[in-house]
Amino acid sequence: METLAGQVALITGGGRGIGAETGKQLAQQGATVVLVARTQAQLEATAAQIRDAGGKAHWFAADVSDESAMREAVQGALGITGNLDILVNNAGFIQSVGPIESSDPAEWWRTLEGNLKGLYLTTRLVLPHMLEQGRGQIVNVLSVAGARAFAGLSAYSCAKAAGLMFTRILAKEVRKRGVRVMAILPGAVDTAIWGEGEGIPDREKMIRPETVAQIITQMLLTPADAAIDELLVLPQEGIL
Repeated sequence: METLAGQVALITGGGRGIGAETGKQLAQQGATVVLVARTQAQLEATAAQIRDAGGKAHWFAADVSDESAMREAVQGALGITGNLDILVNNAGFIQSVGPIESSDPAEWWRTLEGNLKGLYLTTRLVLPHMLEQGRGQIVNVLSVAGARAFAGLSAYSCAKAAGLMFTRILAKEVRKRGVRVMAILPGAVDTAIWGEGEGIPDREKMIRPETVAQIITQMLLTPADAAIDELLVLPQEGIL
């Protein structure tokens, strides 16, 4: 049986939602978890829950779109753990919502850049260490919005679509060098990214973040002779 014992996993957006739940489940599988997010209080709380359950967890407060901060976080993680075997690129947000015709250009570009830049920078900083050790796994947490069109989500959808192509290209570049690259595209997940207000799908019908985390964990436990390139995960009732 495959195991994550002795491996080190860096998870962005690790303070809450899918990232926090993934950290808990990977720690249960024996991995040492390094959580990265902007909010220190959330990181501390999640790391404490992992440790209380008998797992190993560290955290670094950093904005994934800030190259200097992420460089410090990755170097800090390597200084503590000595290696990085798993990267879960989970950080993301939605700021620009609404028709393109009335969109705010600054918000639109901020949403596009914030989601895509963090994915690129974190991967760029971690990947050389994986290639040097000749092994590693990367899971990019994207969205069904990166594969299907949703009115009002142009910036977010463009970012996730670009992330999907980034994943495909990266997989081609490194799969023969010992690094497995995968993408998961969840549908509606019951997390804080939805905010509050009208027009939000029924949360009771959404996927739970711990369910997505369980699927990510299973992807990482896939035997070495196989790879799950892309996985679309929808609520039981389909797209909400």
